[in-house]
Amino acid sequence: MKRYYIIPLMILAAFVTSCTLDSERYGAINTSFFPANAEDCDALVVGNAYAYFRSDSYDGLYCSNHDGIHVLSDMASDIGQCTWDPSLWNELITLSPDANLTHGVVKLYRNNIKGLTQMTNTLARIEPVEMEAGRKATMKAELYCARGWLAYILYDNFGPLQIASKEQLENPAKKIPEPRKTKEETVKYIEDNLLAALEGDALPVVLKKGDARYGRFTQALVHMVLMKFYMHEGRWADAEAQGRELMDSKYGFGLMSNYKDIFTLENEGNKETIWSCECATGINEQLWVTHVMPSDYPHKNQNMSLWGGGYKLNWPFMDTFDPEDKRLETIITEYVSTSTGETLNRDNPGKRFIQGAIPLKYAEDPAQIGDGSQIDWIVFRYADALTLLAEAIVRNEKAVTQEAVDLLNQVRTRSLPGKGYSIADFADVKAFLDAVLLERGHELWFEGTRREDLIRHGVYIEYMKKYKDSKTAAPHMVLWPLPQDVINEGGGLVHQNPGY
Repeated sequence: MKRYYIIPLMILAAFVTSCTLDSERYGAINTSFFPANAEDCDALVVGNAYAYFRSDSYDGLYCSNHDGIHVLSDMASDIGQCTWDPSLWNELITLSPDANLTHGVVKLYRNNIKGLTQMTNTLARIEPVEMEAGRKATMKAELYCARGWLAYILYDNFGPLQIASKEQLENPAKKIPEPRKTKEETVKYIEDNLLAALEGDALPVVLKKGDARYGRFTQALVHMVLMKFYMHEGRWADAEAQGRELMDSKYGFGLMSNYKDIFTLENEGNKETIWSCECATGINEQLWVTHVMPSDYPHKNQNMSLWGGGYKLNWPFMDTFDPEDKRLETIITEYVSTSTGETLNRDNPGKRFIQGAIPLKYAEDPAQIGDGSQIDWIVFRYADALTLLAEAIVRNEKAVTQEAVDLLNQVRTRSLPGKGYSIADFADVKAFLDAVLLERGHELWFEGTRREDLIRHGVYIEYMKKYKDSKTAAPHMVLWPLPQDVINEGGGLVHQNPGY
C-alpha cells in the first residue's frame, strides 16, 4: 500500500525538477489509493498545471533561457538580439525555423502539448474524491484556466492543436496518433476552458502579495488571457469587454508611478501586477539579470553570477525611443567597464554593444547568490491591458476615440510626462494603431508580447526583413513548424504547418 502511494509523489517530484512525465508513468498512478483526499488532489493540480507556468531556473514557460515564451517571442521580432551561439539562436534572430531541430522553438510544442492531456486526466482523477465542494470547484477552475491558457500559448505559436480524444485517454498504452483539430475546434476548446474557469466565482478575484495562496490563478488572470485570445482572433468587442472588466475597482489595478520600480524586490506584487510567477530563493529563481548584465558592469551585489550579457535590444528598435523616455532607465546603453576602465557604448561597443543595448529591466536582487533571483517574474500587468483596450476600442469602433487616446496616454505619459497624444495627432485609424504598436514595444520589451503584436498588426514578416535583415522570412512563418518527430510519429495523420 505504501509503495503505491509513493509513485505519484515521485512523479510530482519529477515535475518540480523538470524531468519528463510520459503517459505511461502518469497512468501508473493507482487511483484506488491516490488521490485519496483534498491534499492529494491539490498536489496533482500543482504538479500537472502550475508546473508549466513558472520561471524556475531553466524550467517553465517563463524561464529566462531560450525555452521561455517571452524570450522566444521577442528574440523572434524586431526587438531582440543575442550574442551567444548562433546555432542555438539564429532560427529566432533571423526567422529561419527548422522542424528538425531538437532545441529552440520546436521544444515549446514537444515539451508542453502533453500538458493538455495531463490536466484532463487530473480533472478526471479529482472528480470522485470527497472534499468540500468549494475547494473542489477551485481546483477544477485552476485546471480549466491552465488548460485554456496553455492551449492558447501553443495555438498562438503553432496553430491548431493535437487534443487527446476520449479513446486515446482511455487507452494510453495504444499510443493512438492524434490528428490536429481544426482551427474552429481549437478556438472553441480554448474559449470553453477559460470561460469554465470563471464559472461560479470559484477562483479568487485577485490575490495580493502576502496572501497564503498568492501565485495561484485568479479571475483577473483568466480575464487577461481571454483578452489576449480575443485580440488574437480579431474579436474586438469581446476583447474590449475583457479590458473593461479589468478596469473594475474590485481588482484594484493601477499604474505604478515610476516604470523602473515595477521590477524590483521591494515592489513585488505591486498594483500593476495582474499575475506573476512567484520566485523564492532556493525554490523558484529567475535568471534574467544573470543573462543580460555584463560581468564588468558596475553592479552592487558581488555575489551574483553574470554571463557576459548575451541578450540585447536591437539598435534600430532603440532608435525609436524618445531620448526623454524614462523607460530608458532600465536599459543600459553606456557604462565604464570595471575590468578595463573603458567607457563602452554604441560608438565604442567592445564586446558588449555590437548588436544592441542591454535589456536590464529587472533590478538586482541584493540577496542573490549565484545565478538565481528571488524577484517575482511578472507575466501580465495592467499597462498591457490598458494599451490592448485602447487598440480594441479603436478597432471595434473603426474610429479613433478620445477614450482610446486617454487610455494610451495613461501608459505613455508615465514615462514621457507632458508628451501625451491628442486625438488631432491621428489622421486615421492606422496612425493610431501604429502608435499603439510602438508604445507597446517601448513598454513591454522582453515581456513576450512583441511577436504576437507584430502579427496582429500585419507587419511581422516586413519587420523581420527590415529590422533583422532576415533573408528567409516568409508569410507562412507567422506560425512555427511542429517538430518533425511529432509529424513522423503521427503516421500520416498529423500534418505539418503549410510552408515547412
